[in-house]
Amino acid sequence: MSVAVLLCELLAVGALYAGGVRRVRRWPAWRAACFGAGLLALAVALVGMDAIADASLTGHMAQHLVLVFVAAPLLVLGSPMALALRATGRAARHVTGARALAHPLLGWATLPLVMAASHFTGVYEAAIEHPAIHDLEHIAWLAAAIHFWRPVLGADPVPRRPGFAGRMLYLLLASGPMAIVGVAMGSSAHPWYRAYAGPHALADQHEAGALMWVGGGVALALVTIGVGWAALLREHNRRLAYEERTTT
Repeated sequence: MSVAVLLCELLAVGALYAGGVRRVRRWPAWRAACFGAGLLALAVALVGMDAIADASLTGHMAQHLVLVFVAAPLLVLGSPMALALRATGRAARHVTGARALAHPLLGWATLPLVMAASHFTGVYEAAIEHPAIHDLEHIAWLAAAIHFWRPVLGADPVPRRPGFAGRMLYLLLASGPMAIVGVAMGSSAHPWYRAYAGPHALADQHEAGALMWVGGGVALALVTIGVGWAALLREHNRRLAYEERTTT
């Protein structure tokens, strides 16, 4: 996909979102800011980081981490589906009919599976050699990441959305499966991909594995802390509101 086409698509998505914001009364400005930041992160990952992704496996891994841990959660915080429902006056049941496909457990499993399938099979090598497969790989990573974050972030309708304890458990239990690729890549004694062959291929692969394992783990931990802190703030504000009502 050309840079111009990609940027035009991102601008079109941003324009659609802005149109929805204009139609909805009191849509939170911070959600709109998150969605805009998510689109910007997508542009950075897919355009700004494209050169370093082609040059090294570590750069490619950094690109994937930006998609999964920056762009996807910001887009989910923007809650575009909830905005679309409010802007069109449609009920949530119209978009959650396939409840099994939107189940949190499926979202939890999809992202580690996409990560593993991308790196433990010939998909990654094919993506490096064929631009169309590369584009599909990025779409798969982004879609899986959005599916992963939806049950714990944002206001989009999700069947069986977990409560606070469930969200924390959801995120904490994801750290192991999401680290498998990074650990395997970092501990391997031989390079995995011909496209990055060279005297520093193994060192580059070990750095990429460490980035996925450690960097991804830190990013996941930060989001987990953020989810916990937001829940504490909501509970604190709820108690303050209750005390104000009962003392006046």
